[in-house]
Amino acid sequence: MLMRTDPFRELERLTQQFVGANGTWSRPTPMPLDAYRVGDEYVVCFDLPGVDPEAIDIDVERNMLTVKAER
Repeated sequence: MLMRTDPFRELERLTQQFVGANGTWSRPTPMPLDAYRVGDEYVVCFDLPGVDPEAIDIDVERNMLTVKAER
């Protein structure tokens, strides 16, 4: 029987447990989102509880969407 394992998964879990899920500048925390297409438009809905809409920075460069938010 062949099992695929990621030897760093447990280390990552322990690190998140110790450091927390807040993320850092070098390794940001992913934002929960829904993304879908309606005709020629793309719709992206972010779940950002406790974030002021004025604190959200959205940038599109070379077909890459970057969203930064800070509580």
